[in-house]
Amino acid sequence: MFIRSKAHPFGRQLNTVTVRILLTGLYLLYPFGCILQLVADGSAGGVTLSITGLAAVVAAVVIFTVLAGSSLQRQTQAPENLLDERERDERNRAAFQSHSVFSGVVLIGVLYMMLTTDMANNDKLHLWRPTDGTHWNAIFGGLILLSFTLPGAIIAFGKAPAEAD
Repeated sequence: MFIRSKAHPFGRQLNTVTVRILLTGLYLLYPFGCILQLVADGSAGGVTLSITGLAAVVAAVVIFTVLAGSSLQRQTQAPENLLDERERDERNRAAFQSHSVFSGVVLIGVLYMMLTTDMANNDKLHLWRPTDGTHWNAIFGGLILLSFTLPGAIIAFGKAPAEAD
C-alpha cells in the first residue's frame, strides 16, 4: 500500500535507520496492544490494560500510515516502468523473500490452530485459541499490516545504513 501525496509524489524520504525503527515499532506495538486487550478481559486492572492496548494498536496504525507514504513503500508498489533497474531488482528480491516469510507465518499459525484444537478436543492441553470475532479481527489485522509492510521491511533491513560524512 502506497499513499501518494501532491507534496511528495515519489514518497516521503525517510532514512534507513528511521524506517527500521518505525517497522520495529509497528511489529512490536500491534501484537503487544492486542495481547494487552486480550489480557484485560480477565484481569482486575482491565480498563487500564484495555486502554493501554488500544493506544498501542493506534500507535501501530499511525506508524503504518507514515510508512505508507514513504518512498520505500512506493518502491514496493510502483509499476515497473516507474522504477529503475536497481529498484526493480530490490523489489523483486524483497517480494520473493516476503512471500516465503509470510507463507511461513501463515503455516505456523495454521499448525498452531490445528494442534490446539486437537489437544483441546482430546482434553490433553488447553492453550489459547481465538474464540470470537475480536480475536480473529486482531489476527487478520496483523496479517494485513504484515503483508503490506514486509517487502519494504526486507528492503530496509537489507540495506546498509548511509555513511556519515
